[in-house]
Amino acid sequence: MDKFLALTEEKRLTILNAAFQCFGKFGYEKASINDIAVAAHISKASVFQYFGSKKQLYIYLLEYCKKIIEGIFDKESLNSQTDLFDRILASSHMKMEGLQNQPFILQFITSAWEETSPEVADTLAILTEEASGFRNDLVLREEDALKFKNPEDAQPVFQMLLLMAEGYAARYRGAAAFDFQAVMEDFEENIAILRKNFYKEEYQK
Repeated sequence: MDKFLALTEEKRLTILNAAFQCFGKFGYEKASINDIAVAAHISKASVFQYFGSKKQLYIYLLEYCKKIIEGIFDKESLNSQTDLFDRILASSHMKMEGLQNQPFILQFITSAWEETSPEVADTLAILTEEASGFRNDLVLREEDALKFKNPEDAQPVFQMLLLMAEGYAARYRGAAAFDFQAVMEDFEENIAILRKNFYKEEYQK
């Protein structure tokens, strides 16, 4: 790993993008170190020299994405929002804007959600749990349930929105282009429907 970190930033990004692209397109099992090496214009031996194994490279990419995504969110701005749906929309805009210029990372993340390889299952399970905790801390507040007609609906609605967001990403996996504006407009329309149906009348906009 030290040898990889010693490379120029441009060279590191070239290798990472090649790996993101290959794993994102083919999944863990079918992506090969040779494919990644060819895409990065380096030797297969160099990839092993930098990362040790395909699994270690994959884990490095997962951790790299985790840092990128967590750095996208402006927690102070989100904390200033007093409404659950407003925080979800704001956080979604932050994520979309942060990733729209990094299509290979988005493709890789979507692929990782669907990954079933037992070789990386444990790592994915841990990171998924960590991501869930981070997401909950980012947007959920105890007082959010008070605005719902039935307070116990708050958590299921939140989970519904997370599944919806994952569905949008999965729909565009492998697509030539990702229409971020169209996705956000559709997401906002669905949030408006949920707000109308689940919130008490005095909290509806």
